[in-house]
Amino acid sequence: MRRSIIVFSVGAVLALFGPAVPTLDAQATPPPSSRLTEDQAAVLQTFLGLGAGAPVSRAELIDRLRASGITREQARNELRRRGYDPSLLDPYFDAIEGGGAAPRGAAREAERPAEADTGAKAASRDTTVVPDSSSAAPPAGDSTATADGVDELEIFGRSLFDRETTEFEPVTVGPVDPDYRLGPGDELVLVLTGDVEEVYELPVSREGFIIIPDVGQVAVNGLTLAQLEERLYDRLGRVYSGVRRGPEATTRFQVSLGRLRVNQVYVIGEVERPSAYQVSAASTVFDALYKAGGPNRNGSFRAIDVYRGGERVATVDLYDYLLHGRSPSEIRLEHGDRVFVRPYGRRVTVRGAVRRPAIYELAAGEDLRDAIAFAGGLRATAIVERVQIDRILPPELRRPGVDRVLIDVALARVTEADAEPVALRDGDVIEVFAVSNERRNRVVVTGEVRRPGTYEWSEGLTLLELIERAQGLSEQAYTPRAHVYRLVEEDGSRRVIRVALPGDSSGTQVRDLLLADRDSVVIFSRAELRNEEFVHIVGFVKRPGRYRLAEGMTVKDLVLAAGGFAEGADTRTAEVVRMPDPAIRTDTTAEVFTVRLDPSAPGPDGIGVKAGRPPGGDDVPAWAPDSTEYRLRAGDRIFIRKAVGYAMPQTVTVTGEVHVPGTFVLETRRDRIVDLLRRAGGLTDQAYVPGFQLFRGGNLVATDLHAALADEDSRYNLTLEPGDSLHVPEYSPTVLVTGAVAFETLVLYEPGRSLDYYIDRAGGYLDIADEDRTTVTYMDGERWPAESDPSIEPGSTIFVPEKPPSERVGFSLDRLLTRVAGLLGSVAAIWVVIGELRGGG
Repeated sequence: MRRSIIVFSVGAVLALFGPAVPTLDAQATPPPSSRLTEDQAAVLQTFLGLGAGAPVSRAELIDRLRASGITREQARNELRRRGYDPSLLDPYFDAIEGGGAAPRGAAREAERPAEADTGAKAASRDTTVVPDSSSAAPPAGDSTATADGVDELEIFGRSLFDRETTEFEPVTVGPVDPDYRLGPGDELVLVLTGDVEEVYELPVSREGFIIIPDVGQVAVNGLTLAQLEERLYDRLGRVYSGVRRGPEATTRFQVSLGRLRVNQVYVIGEVERPSAYQVSAASTVFDALYKAGGPNRNGSFRAIDVYRGGERVATVDLYDYLLHGRSPSEIRLEHGDRVFVRPYGRRVTVRGAVRRPAIYELAAGEDLRDAIAFAGGLRATAIVERVQIDRILPPELRRPGVDRVLIDVALARVTEADAEPVALRDGDVIEVFAVSNERRNRVVVTGEVRRPGTYEWSEGLTLLELIERAQGLSEQAYTPRAHVYRLVEEDGSRRVIRVALPGDSSGTQVRDLLLADRDSVVIFSRAELRNEEFVHIVGFVKRPGRYRLAEGMTVKDLVLAAGGFAEGADTRTAEVVRMPDPAIRTDTTAEVFTVRLDPSAPGPDGIGVKAGRPPGGDDVPAWAPDSTEYRLRAGDRIFIRKAVGYAMPQTVTVTGEVHVPGTFVLETRRDRIVDLLRRAGGLTDQAYVPGFQLFRGGNLVATDLHAALADEDSRYNLTLEPGDSLHVPEYSPTVLVTGAVAFETLVLYEPGRSLDYYIDRAGGYLDIADEDRTTVTYMDGERWPAESDPSIEPGSTIFVPEKPPSERVGFSLDRLLTRVAGLLGSVAAIWVVIGELRGGG
């Protein structure tokens, strides 16, 4: 029982941390081998009492795992047994054993406030395009914008805490920097060499002492390793005479830090995961913040306080690290320290043509110049004439309909050393505009030149000079006319100038054209202006279809382009169908020609043509170029016919109770049913001859196999056609009753029973049943109407159709209940009979 509880508990935890449940996608993603199906995850989550799909915080998941009582080893064994990565839950056990609220590395998006999700989504957007006047403030009612209108940018520095990295993992073993001060919980390693060879591991006691064998107690609390080394020269020299400074020493020692002590610190305030954390003695404020997920959306990056013993001992500014790479603080955390993150003071948004658009926090005394410096400075595309500040008015200055103002500032003046500082308020949005994409002194040439593109315009540039710069016209250039589009500066429209190009054969005089600034030259393509011409080939070729007509293409060329002849083709002649010229009035709808592909071919009657092979027996025709070949025109259709006497193998299929079922080729056009059954090895002992079925074109053809076997010349021994399917079934001891009856069912066959007996076993007719049109269909496809009183045979199907809507009567609840009662009674009777039959067997 205890083991089953453990198994389900581990499975439930796997469900909670697996990616299959949509509400838990924000948890740490396990490796592919550890993924659960959605059904598994939902069932196991429900077992924990959380309900499938219920939102769950990471803190609650850690609490559930802690309350389950499962050990790390039990969890690893169970994960291994189930085929998952055994280390899947190790980060969460690390969090439990370390006193943390959640494992670092689990995605933080699930715990972040909802409004933060709209933050770091477009840091890479190009914001250098000059916005219109409406972009300074978001329109009212815009559901994608927050109240300050800056949700498209991230808070500067926040992404540093969103990524899992080991960059800020504190060291847990030596060596450490020279300023590290020893304290209780540290462990030192002392190595003596020379006259004495010894290695000692020396833990620092709670009182701050180490005990060296034969030397005694040495106070080390608060000392650096350099200071300790000085002290050990004195203490060790009293016991070991060879320990002294200088080259004459015969015993030397080395002291190092083996293991660092662990401190418990508290990270509180505006952080993602406020809690107590176990950190090494070498940890700084940054290390503790990283464990806590960093400041949240409301937390400050500029004012982080460290309290020790009730007093504030340091205030850390993370921008020193983020902007300049300097360590944010030299202070090391001690046991019991409290790291407090205040709410942010002033935040402004810098966007547009700056190198690092983001939301920045300003400290006291910082202004517009500092904000632009934080954003990495201006891009080369920035306009320095002005920068625009979108400001939310303080409450005392607001009036109905006026909550914001725009302030334009000369950016070039702001960057000067003696410029008056421009103060900023919380919530300001700073927009640095970019230069326009419009370019002057240029012309554009497109189309059929070898190097289309944009070129420099200078006074006196002509069209022919521009074409020469573009390395001339291409082979497809249309020379009778080109277009030059010229800007009309009065109204901004364009007019077209038509010119002829060199190489025109129409006799038009070519004149050079003086180009203007921003002209656009278009050289047309003959290929695009020409309507494509096609020919078609169908019949016995490998790739029939439509082909583009090339100049001079002949029938033989088209046959080769279509992959050559297919098996069974008439390789000596082809038929060409050509549409008449529409310019000539004629009553002919099409002209048909017979083209001889081989000089030795007979006339169009095809007599003597060999099936599928050209003369010589080779599949590949020997067609050397011939100037007399028949040339094609656009729209021609070529037909490659089947050779006289060629026929594809025709097959039929035999299934069911025969000794050799399968697909058989018809040997002659006179093969009949009995012939194929004989080739299939004859009927097995289980074959039910009256149920024989012949399918043709998807339909069941009624016949009588018993009569065909008795007399092969009888009309029931049908001649087979290609595609026929023969099926010999087993004996079926049931009768199917379907249609307008109380319930469709299979009724056990009983010899001599009438149609009404089987109808009653199916609950009787419904009110909408058309009893007079009831039919009985035997297994071989033969069908009889009920009025002819047909006998019922095993495997028969009784079908009761419904009356037309115009003949139906109203609904009767009493009759329905009667039918249902009869139905239930019939079902019970059938099961009794089946049970008796099974018992008898």
